[in-house]
Amino acid sequence: MAAGHEPLSAEPAGQEWPGAFRGPFDSVTEPFTVRNRHGATVRGTLSRPARRADGGGADGSTDSGDDGRSGSRAGTGPPPVAVVVAGLGRPRLWTALPGLHLLANGFTVVRFDLTNSVGVSDGDILDFTLTRACEDLCDVARWARERCGTERVTAVTASITGRAALRAAALEPDLFALVGTLCGVVDVRATLTALLSGRDLVGQLHRGDASGLDGVGTLFGHDIRLRGVEGLVRDDWAGTAGTVRDLRTASRTRFVDFHAGGDPWIRRTDVRAVYDSVPHARTFFLPDAGHELNPAQTRRALAVLLRAHRALSGPPPGGRPRPPLRTPTTAQVSAQRRAEKALDRWWLARQRPGPGSAPVTAPAPATAPVAAGTPDPAGTAPAH
Repeated sequence: MAAGHEPLSAEPAGQEWPGAFRGPFDSVTEPFTVRNRHGATVRGTLSRPARRADGGGADGSTDSGDDGRSGSRAGTGPPPVAVVVAGLGRPRLWTALPGLHLLANGFTVVRFDLTNSVGVSDGDILDFTLTRACEDLCDVARWARERCGTERVTAVTASITGRAALRAAALEPDLFALVGTLCGVVDVRATLTALLSGRDLVGQLHRGDASGLDGVGTLFGHDIRLRGVEGLVRDDWAGTAGTVRDLRTASRTRFVDFHAGGDPWIRRTDVRAVYDSVPHARTFFLPDAGHELNPAQTRRALAVLLRAHRALSGPPPGGRPRPPLRTPTTAQVSAQRRAEKALDRWWLARQRPGPGSAPVTAPAPATAPVAAGTPDPAGTAPAH
């Protein structure tokens, strides 16, 4: 394992919880599980910085302890919290670079796999819906706020989960202080039509034609049930009008979007029309980028997002200067990914069904509505 990491105590086996491991910048990463409002299990990692590196918290709170809930590291209040989730069809491991970038600059970072997607959370990507992605983001963000003892969180999202984040901020006005979207979708209907080579399923539904919706379509390289498009229409996801309404409703949240000049599925005119419609949102153009940013482009975008967070937070207490922004190296990102791959292998091994058991994608029945977060059902998760 690369320098800067302590390996897991052993390759995880059986029911033994693998526990936390040390990573770059003297951070500590621990696995977590959260039950979403449907009773399905969301799995991810929570990484804590060794010390405050941003000069103070956005919520203006004061030091009150050293247990990680209200960090007494340098600065005031608990470290800011960022919830990071990849785009459709991409697992949590794809977010190692933005996660470490935020961690290096003083954030506690929560990264997770959506349910009904890829990765180690419950569900199959065949059943992906945008509404479910939005609910997962809200449920995990509320759990992270409670777990870390902060007031509001930052969300960092990509592609279609960027659209989910705009709705999440509208639904939870006291939860998200800042939302960053990397190549975020703003017109789901237009993007879906482009991905399906011109087949306009939303228009088809508006005409009352449900034919062909019992099959599957390939979106971002994954087969997804086309029946989910009915939810796009029902829940007002389909066009730019709903996106603008969500932005206007989420007036207490600041939004920073990064649009790629070479993105084949998102029109620049739509992005500008949406983000120019409100004063609390800004969009930045990356002319040399495609829909998926490369590491250099991701670092550029994260630097802008971190500066936006600093501006939102206000000056450091006592007139202290801001420390320079830090950037993780390629070796540090690779080491973090390798450590988390070991964790994911353990999780996936536990999900394999035995004789006569239910499929691994079947979510557990809900026992309470919209619970903030519960321990792992086997009772092996670390105490929260």
